[in-house]
Amino acid sequence: MISPRLLLIVAPQNIAMGHLDALEDAAHALGDVLQHDDLGHCSPALSGGAALLYGADATQARVEAAVRDAARRAGEAGATLVLAFLGHGMAPRGNSDLYLMGADAEPDVLSTAVNVGHLLVQAAEQPGVNGVIGLVDTCHAAGAVPDTKALVAGVRSGRTRVSLLMASGAEQQAFDLVFTRQLAQLLRRGIPGAGKHTGVSAFREELRRTVIGQDIVSHEHDGDHFAVQGLWLSHNPRNAGADRPGPGALGAEDLRIALEAVGPAVAWPEPWSLHELDRLRHEIQKIKETGTGIGPATLVHQAAYIVKGLRVCLATQTFLMSWMGSKLTTQRLRTALPALPADAYALVPDTTGTALLTDLLELLVLRAPRLGDSQTALLTGFVAALGADADLDLSAPEPSAWADACGARIEFNDAQEELARGRAAQRLRLVVSLHATVADDWPESLDLWLLDGGTVCERAEFHCAPTQTAVEAKVGEAVAWGRKHARLRQAPLRHVDIAIPTALLLRWKPEETDFGVRLGVNHDVVVRWSMRLNPPAHLWWINDHARAGLEQMLTCAAKAPVDWLSEQDAGQPQDLGERLRAGRYTRAVAFAHRPVHLKQLMELLLAYVPIVLWPDTNNPFSPAEQELLDMLWDRLPTELAEAYRRRWQGNSSIAPSARLADLRSVWHDLEWLDFCSWFDSHDAVHGSV
Repeated sequence: MISPRLLLIVAPQNIAMGHLDALEDAAHALGDVLQHDDLGHCSPALSGGAALLYGADATQARVEAAVRDAARRAGEAGATLVLAFLGHGMAPRGNSDLYLMGADAEPDVLSTAVNVGHLLVQAAEQPGVNGVIGLVDTCHAAGAVPDTKALVAGVRSGRTRVSLLMASGAEQQAFDLVFTRQLAQLLRRGIPGAGKHTGVSAFREELRRTVIGQDIVSHEHDGDHFAVQGLWLSHNPRNAGADRPGPGALGAEDLRIALEAVGPAVAWPEPWSLHELDRLRHEIQKIKETGTGIGPATLVHQAAYIVKGLRVCLATQTFLMSWMGSKLTTQRLRTALPALPADAYALVPDTTGTALLTDLLELLVLRAPRLGDSQTALLTGFVAALGADADLDLSAPEPSAWADACGARIEFNDAQEELARGRAAQRLRLVVSLHATVADDWPESLDLWLLDGGTVCERAEFHCAPTQTAVEAKVGEAVAWGRKHARLRQAPLRHVDIAIPTALLLRWKPEETDFGVRLGVNHDVVVRWSMRLNPPAHLWWINDHARAGLEQMLTCAAKAPVDWLSEQDAGQPQDLGERLRAGRYTRAVAFAHRPVHLKQLMELLLAYVPIVLWPDTNNPFSPAEQELLDMLWDRLPTELAEAYRRRWQGNSSIAPSARLADLRSVWHDLEWLDFCSWFDSHDAVHGSV
């Protein structure tokens, strides 16, 4: 896993010096790419979940406090801190120091502006900070270079690291944020031949070719001889060395420990092949039988177990590459990953392609199985899920031969049975809609549809009094109606979708509907927004827009495709609306804090984003808790229903996902949008099924 990286972008608007039209867009573009999992890999540096301080709010005091807070948090996390300063800069005559002009700065009054070099020194000197990377796009940007004496003689005794990339010389102007805009494009495009991780010097050379009339300057100070890796700004998408021979990181570590236990007589397998692993297994078996290993007998036995597991991994990788061919993708690998214990999930890498396949196989075989579990149970579930997702025949000779070769025939049979049960449970879906609501109140009727494999097979309408009690009673009758038809179709009814208007979303929890037992005890309840069923004329575009966002989310790799909104974002609905209309947010959106004006924000967000999540209480979600979504994303929204059940039954403390029970959601997926499209069909218009 990559060590932590935190990001803060400071972009004040100083009206006295003139409004910078490109400032906000440039800041967002840079923030997007630096927070991209496969590029900058940064998380927001501020406690409210924000990575950007911009506009009229970025006063001198707030900028200085934000940088110090970011440095403190980076020190606590042992993180690299990436700081970007964008906007107007000034430098006093006879002194090259750069002063960033906050929103309240006065021209030529240094005491009202921010000394950038001093802040960089303070951040680098913060105990625990794993280096500071600074990006400066202002006039006089090179004046941000800090005092080297302060870096080498401070509280950390010189063990500081600073890497700077600046848009202009100390006596130069910078124009139209062109440096930031070009840098954001370059970060996405990558640099051929620059290696896996790209530092500021490589970007300096490329930017000098594209930014005309400004001297691009870089500066690097490294006083920490204990640092494991140099400071880098981004992963390089043009790096050609993604595929690697031999074991992955977990396999290599386990094999090294195994060979240390058996002694120097057994050589590392070279080349990495089944033949070499068989040779290794045979030699370790002889050492077990003769008792000639240099380590304890238990470690020699463990060495045999590790080599057997690595052989299974290599055989499985060879089989999957051949059997699945072009259907084997990074996204499919991540989607097929089975539920793992929290400690095992923490080892899931952020690699892609062949490297990811190697890493996941080693995790499933060597690390994730608990004591006493089968070494291949998780693996066979993974292979079965991959094949089923690609519509391949799991009973074909190839997967059967693979299972036999790995000694996993029974486990593979079990995995196929479990997969069949899961598919049967997903076959039927009951939709209950409250879209007949009038004037933000409870509806006088419920509309019901039963879907079989995504196709409407039954429909009904239940009339009721417009009260919560009456509606919940009819929801119970709707479930009874759905289960009756499910029995006729000889399939279980597990999934219930409740489509609700905006006014009821924040004051009703449909899974708690009680008809003798809570609805959510035996059903996975998903809340939908009823407006998507039949949008009014002025919102004709919302389902197409949501579909585009969902399809984009399918390409996300290691982390959940969620944009977490800070308190600052939530407190500026007009600005948020502008960004939504501009296409800034198209993925899932989540609030770390429960906003004060949540209803107003929901009315704004629901038309633009397919998934919205928010805390049910005033207990905010910390950055560490937000990472729960990275771990569990492919099991949502079902895992939310599981979390609610566990809390009701008093079992929430045993699961790492317990905190999910404090999270509410409105969830739309491609399957739901397909159902919404049915309302445009001839069958829907004419009332037939």
